[in-house]
Amino acid sequence: MNGLASLDLSLYHRILYAPHPPWLTSFFVFVTRPENFALSLVVAVFFLLLWGGGRGKALVLSAGVGVAISDPLASRLLKSLFHRVRPCHGETPLHLPLGCSDSWSFPSSHAVNIFCEATILSLIYPRATPYAFLFATLVGYSRIYIGVHYPFDVLGGAIIGAATGFFVVSALLRIPALSPLFGEGRHR
Repeated sequence: MNGLASLDLSLYHRILYAPHPPWLTSFFVFVTRPENFALSLVVAVFFLLLWGGGRGKALVLSAGVGVAISDPLASRLLKSLFHRVRPCHGETPLHLPLGCSDSWSFPSSHAVNIFCEATILSLIYPRATPYAFLFATLVGYSRIYIGVHYPFDVLGGAIIGAATGFFVVSALLRIPALSPLFGEGRHR
């Protein structure tokens, strides 16, 4: 096993086999499930479209394009390219509250998607940057905490997601009909 793989496994074990109080496990199980945020997302989109002005519309558009790119990029293309087995298949952890998926491990699709969205949000609403990346980090960490990803699956997913988010906003800014929406936020 090379040095990086050994470090990845060691970090995974430190997180997975550290004490897991029930309240913290409940928190990370809640954070890791996207469906827990569906209503909040619908409400946010509604308010952004109605009262968010150009930046609100730019955020909704960018976030939609971002997830339309990031999710299949991670789930279909990259996972099938790398074929990394999830850590929960290599051993039977005592702590696996949501079971173990049969999909490949690298990159973490949760991390790719949430870091894509955090990057988009931070580029359009810079004041939201610390909150966006704190939440993204919690989601990424939850994937390790519940035993379904190695730390480097999450780190790689975060890098891929952030790059995807940056690409999406950069590409949309180059479309003349859309750039005024983004321009509203640049003067605030």
